[in-house]
Amino acid sequence: MSLEEIRSKLIDLYLCVKVRKSDEIKNITSEYIQNERNSLKKIPLIDIINYIQNSIEILVEMRAIEKYEEKLEKDEEKNNYINKEDPNDANGLKLYEGMLINAEKRIRNHIRVSIYKYNKYIYI
Repeated sequence: MSLEEIRSKLIDLYLCVKVRKSDEIKNITSEYIQNERNSLKKIPLIDIINYIQNSIEILVEMRAIEKYEEKLEKDEEKNNYINKEDPNDANGLKLYEGMLINAEKRIRNHIRVSIYKYNKYIYI
């Protein structure tokens, strides 16, 4: 497998796992994907790998938060939920807060990488 084939496969993988806004998803066309693919061809492979890694980390964090929120809803239905107003229930709140902080870090890093992709330098 040549380097260009590897690059092409990594670009395809990134485009599959890239975190997008819901309105952006609705407007995706094959032309939009092709333009994005062409712009990614100009980027070093290591950066594309970092994009993939960041996108997957964001998706994992989002899923973890989603599962935690589902657990809270189930516990609430059983009248045994974590009450965020209760200062005695700091463990659940700290866990949730930590998950949100990690997700925010991943999203900020993803934004940084996306901005770098378009050769703009912004520090968040």
